[in-house]
Amino acid sequence: MDFQTSILGRMNGFLYRCRADENYTMLEMTNGIERIFGYPADEIIGNRARTFTSIMYEEDVPLMDEVVGQALEKRTDWTMEYRIRHAKGHLIWVTETGGGIWDEKGELLYLEGSIINIESLYQRIDEQTADMRVTASKTNEILQSLRYLKLLAVNAGIEAARAGTAGSGFAVLAAEMRTLANSSEEAARAISNAQRKPDC
Repeated sequence: MDFQTSILGRMNGFLYRCRADENYTMLEMTNGIERIFGYPADEIIGNRARTFTSIMYEEDVPLMDEVVGQALEKRTDWTMEYRIRHAKGHLIWVTETGGGIWDEKGELLYLEGSIINIESLYQRIDEQTADMRVTASKTNEILQSLRYLKLLAVNAGIEAARAGTAGSGFAVLAAEMRTLANSSEEAARAISNAQRKPDC
């Protein structure tokens, strides 16, 4: 196995070369399209059995057209994320980096680039978001408990005042309860606010 074949075999996606037409008619594709997405390359090359746009999530096709069109106008590369429907029916998030190839006269010959499966990245983000929601829920429970503790501290202070000198020890305890509740509430709110802030 040569170097190029070895690298392509490890790639979590595929390389392509296609026409700049309505269907992005594929001229060449590496075998990652079948290994990762379940479609034999020869079914898509030349639109033999299906077009490339037919395996994309239909709502993402207009985005593709817009991003590619703008990049070609500026003669720059593009990078974007969208979804491909696996041959078994489920959607897979991918990131594509591509660009146009022009001849000496400035005529566009074709498009080429790479399409990489990033579904596992989206799954990790979803898991992290779920963990954050659980933490936020637990923090809210703590805040509720601290509010109750503060209420108990207020009631304890009232009872201590009624007891006069005999309740002085109870008054100290009530004050400590209020201090603990207040400081703990500040910490819990800080955690809750940090959970709400988006990553920069």
